[in-house]
Formats: sequence, structure tokens, C-alpha cells
Amino acid sequence: MKSLLFPTVLFLLISTFVRVQNDEIQTVQKEWGKDKKELVSLAMDLSAADSVKFWPLYNNYEKERQKLGRERILILTDYSDHFESLTNAKADELITKIFKNELALTNLQQRYYISLKGKLGALKAAKFMQVESYISTSIRSAIQEELPFIGELDSMKTK
Repeated sequence: MKSLLFPTVLFLLISTFVRVQNDEIQTVQKEWGKDKKELVSLAMDLSAADSVKFWPLYNNYEKERQKLGRERILILTDYSDHFESLTNAKADELITKIFKNELALTNLQQRYYISLKGKLGALKAAKFMQVESYISTSIRSAIQEELPFIGELDSMKTK
């Protein structure tokens, strides 16, 4: 059963950028025992020459991705603040924000895929995107597991 205290806990845990980064880092470390950059490094297994090309792009990508991650957390926090009294209008607002955030992330990934492909070739660029997708999916899954479903409290009240 999902925690009823989650909205309060979510707000406290992710109220600042540093906390968001720490939560993300903790999730990655919990799952794999390493930080994200180390996981990417191990998965990519780049030569010294390719590393010189890859890491500056990766660092820029991460800065932009983290901004989108912060925005997503704020949307989820907004949801957790309102899920008990969610209206049609608020639900529509939140899902529209999520769609925009996901589209922005996809656009970011496409831009960096093109850049990486130009520097490292399609296989290595695709490999990075696969690694990134795997890590991102794991983090999102851990967060989603804690989010209450719309109407969850109402269904528990009647039982």
C-alpha cells in the first residue's frame, strides 16, 4: 500500500535543487552502488580519445537534464499537494506540464544524440542514450512507486 504521508515527505525531500540531486544520486547508488557518472563511464567504456570528446558533452547534457528533472519534481510536488482535492482543471494542468516536460527531455536527448553521433558515431551515441534511458527509467519507477494514484484516498476511505 502506498504511503498516505507521501505528499508531505515528497515536499520535504525535494524542496531544493540540492535535495533533488541528492535523491537522484541516492536512487542510483541504491540501485547500483555507484554514482551516475561512474555508471555511465563503466557502461560506455570509452577510449582516452573518445573520453575527451564525450565528457564535455555529457556534462553539458547533465546540466540541462537536471534542470528538466527539477521541473518534473516541482510538477510532482504540485500533484502531491493537490491529489486529495484534484479537480479536472488541475489534473489537466498537471498532465499538460508533464507532457511538456517529457517533450523537452526528448528534444534534449535528440540534440545530444546528434552531437554525440557526430563526435563518436551512431553506435556509441545510441549506447549512451540506452544507458541514460535505463537509469532514468529506474529513477522514475522508484518515484512513481511512491506517488498515490488519483482517487486512491477515496477508495481507501470506503473500505
